[in-house]
Amino acid sequence: MSQHPSLFDPMPIDTLIDASRLVRTNDPHTSHEAALNASRRGPSQRRRVWEALNKLGDATDYELSIETGILRSSAAKRRQELVDLGHVVATPFRRKTDTGSNAVVWRVSLASPHYSS
Repeated sequence: MSQHPSLFDPMPIDTLIDASRLVRTNDPHTSHEAALNASRRGPSQRRRVWEALNKLGDATDYELSIETGILRSSAAKRRQELVDLGHVVATPFRRKTDTGSNAVVWRVSLASPHYSS
């Protein structure tokens, strides 16, 4: 078996995401500063979100926010980055959030090299 990752292997959880992907070119300077800060925080927050999801088995963004202590909007962004990196997938299930809205339930991808059951 090859030790080299294939094109289909998930990217590492701690992958740095270019700050320019987090902001539009015509956004104000403060948004560019925030994007740079988010790109620096991203790897550690992604790790916390992934660990919480692995611990819980499945969760909504709201539940991930509660478990990690990260703002819901930031937890959702880090979870989406994990989806984009191939570590997290949506389930067909929905659960009510604190507002009573139905939310997607997420789980760690079985393809994630970091998966543990």
